[in-house]
Amino acid sequence: MRKVALRGLLEHKGRLLATFFAVAMGVAFMSGVLTLTDTMNKAFDDLFADVYRDTDAVVRSDRELGDQATGGVRAQIDESLVDTVAGADGVAAAEGNIQGYAQVVDPEGDVVGDPAMGAPTFGANWQETPELNPFDIVDGNAPEGAGEIVIDRGTADDSGYEVGDTVPVQTQQGSGEYELVGIARFGTADSPGGSNWVMWTTPEAQQLVGQEGRLNGIGVVADDGVSEGQVVGSIREVVPDGTEVLTGQEITEETQSDVREGLSFLTTFFLIFALIAIFVGIFVIYNSFSIIVAQRTREMALLRAIGASRKQVRRSVIVEALIVGLIASVIGFLAGLGVALLLGELLQIPEGTLAILPTSIITAIAVGVIVTVVSALLPAWRASRVPPLAAMREVAVDTTGRSRWRTVIGLAITALGFAGVIGGAMGGDPAIVGYGVAAVFVGVLFLGPAMARPVSAAVGAPLARLRGIPGRLARSNAGRNPRRTSATAQALMIGVGIVAFTLILNSSIRASIDQSLERGFAGDFVVDSGTFGMIGLPTSVAEDMRDVEGVDIVAPARFGQATVDGEEEGVGATDPGALQLLDLDVVQGNGDMAPGTVLITDDRAEADGLSVGDPVEIQFVDQEQPTTYAVGGIYEPSETGSIGDFALNLEDFAAAVPNATDSLIFVSLDDGVSVAEAEPRLERVLEPYATAEVQSVEEYKDTIGGQLDVLLQLITGLLTLAIIIALLGIANTVALSIIERTREIGLLRAVGMSRRQLRSAIRLESVIISVFGTLVGLAIGLIGGWGIVTALEDEGFGVFRIPVNWLAFLVVMAAILGTVAALVPAWRAGRRDVLDSIATD
Repeated sequence: MRKVALRGLLEHKGRLLATFFAVAMGVAFMSGVLTLTDTMNKAFDDLFADVYRDTDAVVRSDRELGDQATGGVRAQIDESLVDTVAGADGVAAAEGNIQGYAQVVDPEGDVVGDPAMGAPTFGANWQETPELNPFDIVDGNAPEGAGEIVIDRGTADDSGYEVGDTVPVQTQQGSGEYELVGIARFGTADSPGGSNWVMWTTPEAQQLVGQEGRLNGIGVVADDGVSEGQVVGSIREVVPDGTEVLTGQEITEETQSDVREGLSFLTTFFLIFALIAIFVGIFVIYNSFSIIVAQRTREMALLRAIGASRKQVRRSVIVEALIVGLIASVIGFLAGLGVALLLGELLQIPEGTLAILPTSIITAIAVGVIVTVVSALLPAWRASRVPPLAAMREVAVDTTGRSRWRTVIGLAITALGFAGVIGGAMGGDPAIVGYGVAAVFVGVLFLGPAMARPVSAAVGAPLARLRGIPGRLARSNAGRNPRRTSATAQALMIGVGIVAFTLILNSSIRASIDQSLERGFAGDFVVDSGTFGMIGLPTSVAEDMRDVEGVDIVAPARFGQATVDGEEEGVGATDPGALQLLDLDVVQGNGDMAPGTVLITDDRAEADGLSVGDPVEIQFVDQEQPTTYAVGGIYEPSETGSIGDFALNLEDFAAAVPNATDSLIFVSLDDGVSVAEAEPRLERVLEPYATAEVQSVEEYKDTIGGQLDVLLQLITGLLTLAIIIALLGIANTVALSIIERTREIGLLRAVGMSRRQLRSAIRLESVIISVFGTLVGLAIGLIGGWGIVTALEDEGFGVFRIPVNWLAFLVVMAAILGTVAALVPAWRAGRRDVLDSIATD
């Protein structure tokens, strides 16, 4: 039977071509993601192993808020500790380090690097102890005085700066110009992990990116013969409470772990789309083997008639699937190396050698093989149940579409799913909506064969009227085998459904933002700092804007991490003007935001049982003790948004957070002053800050929408793979059904059907299947989009918007791509000899 399986595979290899491509494409995406993840992890593991190669100990504060892998903050330590640590037994050298935000501006006035979408941009001090400094000067010299900087070679290449140039740099303290005295490499790399670095002398770095007299940490080099454990032990004896000491190995492993955790979201994001592609491939594989088994009914029956057991027949089909899955998976893995390079380019990851690990190879190939074999199990089981007398039959009759139990089960599950979507939407629970959509999807899978005939008839009705005999024949053929048609259409349904859901969600979010800004924002401009994280513009910018002619209100917004009554929270700060510009309604107390008070949202007040006058303890990371504030007012967020669950006034925030910066600045104008008149004046204030931008309300809406569009394009692009696999399935179904109907096609040609009419009928059948899958996918996408948007209404999703033009475009593209998918099968069918076709057994 193994020989029979291999011979059948070689004789009918063309029939399994789409299956091969479906497996290979899904595995390629998965292996690409796994390889890219392995490469990034290895690159950063090697990077930080190199950074701390000669570091024997690290001294730092033990107070941390949040997770370093996801943007947490750690308290700084006093620089006087350097002398204390240097005096400990076994310490050969100790030096403090400072690290913060800094961004180089190129000669054209554009910033170098994009920390929001790529690698971070750092400002730091130049380490004078060689063992603690991973950078090596390759041109020029180290900074020796104020106004001098060193940058990494990657930044120098990107910006075009050379030693001796004057370089503008933006930091949390503002924007300044510095003399470039040196260019450095990070070991053998031009920059560490693609990040951008600017380095000053320690005093200047403290002033610009840290705090004067404070350090992020202290690196230690041990005396010869002193182990890491010994030097750590001696340092712990001399440092004060609130300080922790780690070995070089411990800080290396911690940093590597933080990076892996930070990359895990990216890996998961891409793997979801890889799994979607593989899931779509399951339908293609299953359908291909089902058709092939149906076409080989007489062959299977003859095998049974001459003594083959059911087990042997099943095994022959599974062997075919195993061989196809193995070869396709291996080729898919190799193709995945190219996918990894493409994804790396998309994510702006520095070029380097791909890390190809055995675990990723085994995982990707195993998934491809298992999916292929599992998808072929049911067709193999059906093949084994073919009775020997079936060898006398011409064709197999498909009765799946008439299964009452299947229809009843499908209707029940679909109804349950609809109930879940409606209940979750009305109850404000998006998780329930998700479960409901999943149930609808499963129900539609059961209902597919029952839906195939009526939906195909409805979709094909216009074609039958417009195209005559080819249209009527296409409509009839699409509904003839409902199981095949539904399985083929459902593969396309998955990709289209998710794309439709994403389009609806994007459109609804944009419409909700537009509505909230139009209704609730009373200002004229929003100044966006354009920086990433909690570092924004110097507070002096808002002060300068208050002096601009025609400006009425300037309300900056600041954000930071803190513990509130012992729990980690985000804490904001602004002034009373923000309440007016954002249309925030104070329902208890007042919105004066007096010193020593905190303004909180009504939801948080209810959840924590707080009232006006109640004490709230807030401690920022650099504070030794928490500060107690009284609840001065309770407010209700508006459609425009809020200023956070907890908001202090600007003075209290500045006292608690050294070097506070403004992330956003809201501006309103005096009566009679136009936007066009005031905008140039405000822009002059921001000229030194390359990242910042003055935006009118319309421009701000466009900026937010543009950010959403980037995500939409990424998701749609990734789902394109699933749609391509589905279209391969349609082409495969059409091609195999032509083989199955060879004699019928010959008879049609014999009674007068032209080649052109035949090709048209085949193309139109493919169009009907494509539009069928697209319409069902759109329906599920609409249901899911409505449910999620309605469930999140209290979170600011005030508008459910259907992007009619885009959804119509999807339907039209499905019809076009369906036509394209059938071009080759239709061309081949038209070239068949009439007499040979009629004589086919």
